[in-house]
Amino acid sequence: MDRLLVLIAVFGVVYLAILVFVSSSTKQERYLQRLELRWNNFGNRKGNERLQQLLHNGGLSISARKVTMFRYAAAFFYLTMQVLGDYIRHDVFSGYDVLVSCLILFITSPSRFLPFGWLLAWLHQKTKIQKDGELISFIRLYENNRLRRHGYMQFGAFCAGTAAHFQYIRQDLYELSERAIDEGVERAIEEFCAKFPENHAFINDIRSILLATEGMDDDAEAARYLREQGKIISKISSDQYLKKWSFIGDISSIITVIPSIATFLMIVSLAMQYIMLIKGNFNGIALFQ
Repeated sequence: MDRLLVLIAVFGVVYLAILVFVSSSTKQERYLQRLELRWNNFGNRKGNERLQQLLHNGGLSISARKVTMFRYAAAFFYLTMQVLGDYIRHDVFSGYDVLVSCLILFITSPSRFLPFGWLLAWLHQKTKIQKDGELISFIRLYENNRLRRHGYMQFGAFCAGTAAHFQYIRQDLYELSERAIDEGVERAIEEFCAKFPENHAFINDIRSILLATEGMDDDAEAARYLREQGKIISKISSDQYLKKWSFIGDISSIITVIPSIATFLMIVSLAMQYIMLIKGNFNGIALFQ
């Protein structure tokens, strides 16, 4: 209890010294800005572009700097609490606390084969499937628009009007609409398709369909071309459907296997306990020595 009171007194004196040091509002603002700048610089040094890209690919809007600062703050807070607890209880400092802090940093590392990295990779795959699904829905709506099944809208207005119905490609469609009006439809389509990976499964087909259709002045010719390309669009939709359900099937398989593995381990554990129980009861027999 005496040590705890000493620690509280020390923290109080330090806090009072800081208040006296930054007594004026100008010094206080300058000190807080300097402290915030140093803290942000620490996060920027530790949070690299790769982590930011992984977070963006996973559909997370949080910055890499905040994630990095949270990782190190959690490890430092745990270690500090353990040190203070050992000091107050008069216990010897254990090296396991350092190992646990390192384990926190290890688990939250964005490396691919670690838990947090695996979670980001899984979110990336999920976001990719959702984004591809929305892209297929967009090309379907574009096909209906050019075939005049529910009226007709110019390309820029069509992209702006349909963007609100999507979540993952909404911002891309708004930019596509603005570029189509300011820079021309062809260049806007090229910029839109360039945002997808080069090895994308069907972005080249979408680019060809959009460029070819928008390059035709005759609406009847454009409608005829879209009917011919309907097989390609149907195949893209079918492949995306199979890909989505294959991804869901893999997750379902993992969830289904977990109870079987748990049951098997339980049986092995019970068998080992039964053997040890028999060995304890017949400890004097040479067969179990």
